[in-house]
Amino acid sequence: MKKLLVLPLVLLSFCVIEANERYFLVSYDQATAEAKDDVSSVDTTLEGGGFRLLSFQDDGRYIGLRISYVSDNSESKICVRGPDCVSSFSAIASSFVEVGWDTGRWTPFIGLSFTSSEVRLMDESDREESRGLSAGSWLQFDTFLLRGAVAHIDDEDNRAISGGVLYPVRTNLTLGGEIGMNLNSDLDGFKISLQIGRTF
Repeated sequence: MKKLLVLPLVLLSFCVIEANERYFLVSYDQATAEAKDDVSSVDTTLEGGGFRLLSFQDDGRYIGLRISYVSDNSESKICVRGPDCVSSFSAIASSFVEVGWDTGRWTPFIGLSFTSSEVRLMDESDREESRGLSAGSWLQFDTFLLRGAVAHIDDEDNRAISGGVLYPVRTNLTLGGEIGMNLNSDLDGFKISLQIGRTF
């Protein structure tokens, strides 16, 4: 978990300097996952939150940071051979760093994400850490920004797409939202993020 915080916090100190427009947002995050085969099925919903810092700088550079943590509010169920189910607990901590360049209305970017996940099944616990590459773009309109991205472009098992919007309501209030979908055919998963923050 500590490794996930180091790089974003270091870059955070850089993007606070010489920024033309910055957005700081806190988020409510939810992730759902369903998987089923001839032997077992998994159905889980994770909820939590995090924060984002987006910095569009005077010279055209863009830096984005995010840290998020989601876990089971209630225990998930893993079922083996029909109705026989056992309880499980899942949690995911993730962070990403992305950099890009403003080309006018378009701001293409590339990024690197870090994920640490934990699954507890009865008395056993399994932890995994992974990292992945992402790419996408912001499209700037007069009153809002649209975002599209592909995550884990180097890992087809975890590849996902997402789209979002950032809407500065007033000088000191910004609303945002994002929805993502897992592209792995063996695992149906969706992610939703609702954000509120300020421009400064």
